[in-house]
Amino acid sequence: MKGADADFIIIGSGPAGVSAAFPLIAAGRRVLMLDAGNDLGSQEESRSVRILGSDLESLRVDDGSSPKLQTPVSRGIVERFRRDSGIAGAGFMPIGSLARGGLSNIWGAQISYLDAEDIADWPIDIASLQRSYERISQRIGISRNADFTESANEQPVLPLGATAAHILQRHKVAKPVDGSFRLFPAVNAMLSQARPGRAACDLRGDCLYGCPSGAIYNSRQDLLLLRKSPHFRLLDNMRAVSLARNAGWTVGTADGLSFSAPRIILAAGVLGTAALLADHLPLEEQGLRLLNSPTLAIPLLSPARLLRSSTPTHSLAQLGLSLRYGGGTSDYVTGAIYEVGSLPAQSFINRMPLGRKAGRAAFETIAGSLLVATIYYPGDQSRSYIHRDATTGRSLIIRGGFADGFEIRAEALKKALRREWKRLGLIQLPGASLAEPGVDAHFAGTLPMGASGPSGTSADGELNLHPGLHIVDGSIIPDLSSKYITMTIMANADRIAHRLAETEAKPAL
Repeated sequence: MKGADADFIIIGSGPAGVSAAFPLIAAGRRVLMLDAGNDLGSQEESRSVRILGSDLESLRVDDGSSPKLQTPVSRGIVERFRRDSGIAGAGFMPIGSLARGGLSNIWGAQISYLDAEDIADWPIDIASLQRSYERISQRIGISRNADFTESANEQPVLPLGATAAHILQRHKVAKPVDGSFRLFPAVNAMLSQARPGRAACDLRGDCLYGCPSGAIYNSRQDLLLLRKSPHFRLLDNMRAVSLARNAGWTVGTADGLSFSAPRIILAAGVLGTAALLADHLPLEEQGLRLLNSPTLAIPLLSPARLLRSSTPTHSLAQLGLSLRYGGGTSDYVTGAIYEVGSLPAQSFINRMPLGRKAGRAAFETIAGSLLVATIYYPGDQSRSYIHRDATTGRSLIIRGGFADGFEIRAEALKKALRREWKRLGLIQLPGASLAEPGVDAHFAGTLPMGASGPSGTSADGELNLHPGLHIVDGSIIPDLSSKYITMTIMANADRIAHRLAETEAKPAL
């Protein structure tokens, strides 16, 4: 191949892209990362402007989605994707990012790990994934919440908020006999101890869209480390729009530039990767299947905590939960419980069956005793497909929906949850809402590992019939459990990159 720009070109600087880059440059491979975003602009704005808007616009806007999607900084991140990606939704909210750092700019930092049962149908072994989990954990920093100050290994933990601690204690006293419901301190990608360039969490509770001192992981932090390597080069404002196979692969950008390498690694996010591969995949008939986790949000009140003062904590997930509510493989959900803390109050006030003024007064009275539970269904409870837009023949449209029988399962789940809330001394408030498909951006499964045919990939993420074209984002996750998925996407990208570093391309040195 003439004039290769690198041994590997990685498209995308989000959690998957950086996780693939580290093993390759450690092995001496030359890596060129192309990203559509940059670091200009928002860094000069105050934090309140980033979250509330210069004229407090986020307090007036409520599109029914999660509060984390309603602030100016969030809209700045996802709206460019909606405008430029050529992907629209029908009954589906396509969430993606063309900003440096991808969706880690707006993620919830929640961490979950899959086990051998979860990956039983994957073409890899659990040991290899666990090794990658460990490497990622060491790199990004993981902490657990607790109602004490030190864990068993004397590492500091982050204290639970008072209401979350109260609920956890009630659960310990009266666990379900059958073990169908679990409640435990949440795990987040957040530092409890400072490390170079990043401070430990100071419990300010102002966590939406990252932490000013870097306590919450964002893949932009990894880019600072990667750029210290002579084998790594990052080019900003390079929106990849085409892929062409020749002696190797050539990436074309929106500005008319091109870059070549023997191997391409796609880490553009599931939707972004689908857009890049649209000309290489058969989308004409049924469309490309897309897995996503239906999401249910439930406001809760702890009467025992009414009028009690809150304690300093962060506003990420405080508790994790899991619930098996039936005998089927799909009758299993996980979730997280948040203290309302510093989440935008308007989202809750708007859902109260009161006027705005009365709602605000009521909210201020009970805020310290409020919790929000977010429940995630497994991906097989979704029914979403990526199609070509028949009007243009070029753009893509995602038609989203729920699986057959979802309503029956949803009723069974609600009944089981009400039983658990009662046991925990919680009152479920009006305003529980099932989100529009796609809104929480847990996407996977468009190009699954181990599948045959033109839309399948190998265990190393290589697209069938397209040697040298690898995918490391959630596209290749074969099935989507109800567990939070970002950590697994990062670990799988790390696993694949280690495999490629061992087997492909000669070192630069």
